[in-house]
Amino acid sequence: MSTDTVPAFVVTAARGHGPLAPGSFRVVVLEADRKLTISDFSNLERAQRYAEDAASESDGPGGTPYAYVFDDKLVFLSRGSHYAAR
Repeated sequence: MSTDTVPAFVVTAARGHGPLAPGSFRVVVLEADRKLTISDFSNLERAQRYAEDAASESDGPGGTPYAYVFDDKLVFLSRGSHYAAR
């Protein structure tokens, strides 16, 4: 699991999107245009794969997107990384 820090506004967005079913995961993506998108997944593998894909989107004027994975208690687990960085 990652030791990265998560911006407070990302945590607030994750919590503000409502509760998660037990065993589910939430991915919050900070897009290059500074918009947030939030998606829920039934398993960690799918959530992590989505976070990796989102973080690997082409760079825009605002930079590369960031993707944060949370567990069903909305505890931060990991951050997606760009394919080129792995």
